[in-house]
Amino acid sequence: MKSEFRQSGQDVPGGAVFDAVAASADLGLTLEEFTPLLTKAAVEIRLRLDAIRLGMADNDLDAVALSCHTMKSVAATLGAEAARQAALELELCAKGGDRARRHGLFAHLEFRASELLAELERD
Repeated sequence: MKSEFRQSGQDVPGGAVFDAVAASADLGLTLEEFTPLLTKAAVEIRLRLDAIRLGMADNDLDAVALSCHTMKSVAATLGAEAARQAALELELCAKGGDRARRHGLFAHLEFRASELLAELERD
């Protein structure tokens, strides 16, 4: 992983998609122990995106909300605040039955998730 991470609460110039240093510390893990979780997180994010797409196509807002909730948890574990926030916004929209805003929020979530996945899959 060749990313810039926030350290000691400081923002790194150019920003970061997620904060592996803080996330590993929050979990009580070393970076070496934390790194294998990144592959599992990427798999889960892809599964949740597929489930959200299906829920959107089927107009199943309950399924959308549930998958967003799971994605939000994965992003939070990684310290990926932008992806976590995007998942939360779509989750709340789906729970509230707001069909008008869901497409725009889903597009934003897809962008943030793709950004996170690209970072997770770097060598």
